[in-house]
Formats: sequence, C-alpha cells, structure tokens
Amino acid sequence: LTYLVGMEQRGWGPSTLLMDVERAFPDGANPPYKPVNNDAKFWGPMSLRASLANSRNLPAVWALEQVGIPSLLEMAARLGITSLTRPDYGLSLTLGGGDVTLLEMTGAYAALANGGQRVAPRTILRVEDQDDNILQSDELPAPERVLDPRHAYLMTHILSDNAARVPAFGSNNVLALPFPAAVKTGTTNDYRDGWTVGYTPNLLVGVWVGNSDNTPTDRLSGVRGAGPIWHDVMMSAQGDRPPVEFARPEGIVEVEVCPISGHPRTDLCPPGHVELFSSDDAPVGGECPVHHRVRICNES
Repeated sequence: LTYLVGMEQRGWGPSTLLMDVERAFPDGANPPYKPVNNDAKFWGPMSLRASLANSRNLPAVWALEQVGIPSLLEMAARLGITSLTRPDYGLSLTLGGGDVTLLEMTGAYAALANGGQRVAPRTILRVEDQDDNILQSDELPAPERVLDPRHAYLMTHILSDNAARVPAFGSNNVLALPFPAAVKTGTTNDYRDGWTVGYTPNLLVGVWVGNSDNTPTDRLSGVRGAGPIWHDVMMSAQGDRPPVEFARPEGIVEVEVCPISGHPRTDLCPPGHVELFSSDDAPVGGECPVHHRVRICNES
C-alpha cells in the first residue's frame, strides 16, 4: 500500500530506484528508528519491483517517510481497512506495525485483483426460510473505483513476477503456481504473525498463521507458515480450469530501462530490460543519472 501511494503521489513505477542501505530514521523525542532486513543484510541500489518482490524493509521505510503516514492511512481506509485507529503510528507501519484483520487485508488486495475496484466483502450471500422463501436477496454490492487501474495492474505485475522474487525465495518456492497469480508474504516481529495474501483474476485467498494468545511462533515466517496453505488452497480451487492472464488496461507502456537507474537506457548503460510504466509517468529519453560521460583532465 505504501508503494501504491508512491505511484499516485510521486509517479513511481516498478523501475523506480530505491536504496536498501543501513539507515537511522528520526523519531521525534524517541531514539532513531533503525529497521533491519530479515536476512540482516543490505543489498544496495535496487528497483521498486525487486524491493517489493523480495520483501526488503529499508526501501519500504524510506518510501513511507517520503509519502507520509497520513497518506498511507488514507490509502488503507480507501481499501476498506478500518482497524488502524491509533494516533501514534510510526514508520514501522509499512512493515506491519499496526494491527489489522485478515478479512480487511484480504479485502484490500481484492481491489488489486479487481483492477482497482473495491467490492465490500460479504459473509452472508442470502437468507432463506424453511420454505425456501428468500428473506434477503443475493444482491451484489456496487463496485467502487478506488485505484487507478494502471497502478493496480503495475502492482499485480510485480506481485506475480516469480523471477523478481528468486533472490530471496528461490526459484522453486511455494508462491510459484503453474498459472498466473500475484502474492505477497509478511512476517511481524518475533514471528508472531505470518501472512500470505494472493490472487488470480478470479480468486483471492488470504492466510494468517500464528498463536491465538499472541505469543511468538518458533521462527515461522509468512512464507513457511502461511505460504504452503495458500499454495494448496489456490491449487485446489483452480482445479482443471484453464489459466487466465491478468488483463492489461489501456495506458500501460513499455520502455527499455537501465538495470541500475531505472531510467531509459542509453549506449553507456549495461544491457537493459523492458519495464512497464503508466503512460502518465513514463520516462523520456535523456542522460542516465548513473552512467554518463565525464570530462577527465589528461594533464593531471
């Protein structure tokens, strides 16, 4: 959700350059906030796509510092998350520093699966009496446009990119399904909560694993605890149905970019790759901010 705010406010995209480096963030009268990554390492410059796909914490905290906590809370509320009511959230909110329910989080991801439209979750479809008379009809709630469909698709494209998550999860991970599926895991401090939420164009499943008394688990991360459950439920629900691709909306453009800067590739850059952009935020040509010619004084 933090990166979605960045797409809306800052024109970020999958190739936006972020920094996974050790850093202390000011926290008012409190000691500086020093987040760490799950592997206790820092990977340096990386794209937003790689940062999200590999669950890197430092770029996400920096991103929230840029867009602001109120903007993240507004995005969460827009997507149906109503549990974030405390007045004292800090930058750890982007890493799970706020309690939400499984239904709320799963419903928020449904807006991505629906191309930016939110449909309020229902637990009761209809009510009938003993004579099969319908007391409450099966009326679908009206969908509400809450995200730019291009931003929803870009996020889905990242979350369904198994190749992008290989450095952290390996190629044969439980998140890789034999059909298109977008998915994200999460793990809170002390392994108290393990999450996996993911979707196809037709189905969305959210899984939480933890102890009901909020005690830490035995190092059960989201991918190890909730991931296998999500995988098996998705496989069973898909069955023998043919796979369905995520529909690309109008206004998505492709640009060959530098693998380091994320800007349009020039002849000075290493071999690049094609990345997706919203047409409103697609970069234009010009000098790469990382690879460029400099004048050298041969005399000295």
